[in-house]
Amino acid sequence: MKTPIFLGVAGSTLLIAAANADAQSDKWYLDANAGAAIQQDVDIKNGGGKVVFDTGFRSGLSFGYNFNDSFSAGIETGVIGNSINSINGTSLSSVGSSANIYEIPMLANVIYKIPTKSGFTPYFGVGLGGAATVLNSSNVPLGFPKSDTDFTFALEGSAGLKYALDKNMELGVAYEFLGTTDHSWSQGGVTFKTDGTMTHAIVATFTWKF
Repeated sequence: MKTPIFLGVAGSTLLIAAANADAQSDKWYLDANAGAAIQQDVDIKNGGGKVVFDTGFRSGLSFGYNFNDSFSAGIETGVIGNSINSINGTSLSSVGSSANIYEIPMLANVIYKIPTKSGFTPYFGVGLGGAATVLNSSNVPLGFPKSDTDFTFALEGSAGLKYALDKNMELGVAYEFLGTTDHSWSQGGVTFKTDGTMTHAIVATFTWKF
């Protein structure tokens, strides 16, 4: 319940800021991104061992408000998908099994931009909120959960560089890190617990200001 309340407060703050600001055509923004996601190995908390992931993907969408040339704030969601390569050293494909996790972050973020006299703008961001992490598996032995969703706290950090095509459109590239607290998935009396996930992503971005 904390995540929806947190995002609601963030959304209200954006609306109040907009109501008190002079109307301008480039204050609000939509930002879309997509790229590759590397999921760090995680330790299994019940039974020991390690989970190793394949490289996956990340895509996202942010909506926010530019307070000035240096600061903006917004809300963000998206999806991060990674296949599980091995569990406890056993490759899932070698035993005819498969498993995937899909993380759906729901974050409020603040971005600091460094104004320059060129069309390039470096920036750094932090985000707080939660993540819904879906585990799906097929034919994994030892009663592994087939499908369940875990909700956790999430923290994000980002750094990137954007180039202004014109007043309203920007292209860029960014590094994004997403970390969560510990996970627990259950189904049919079987529970699978791991450390929190940590994802590193390199994405291309497109920003539309209006």
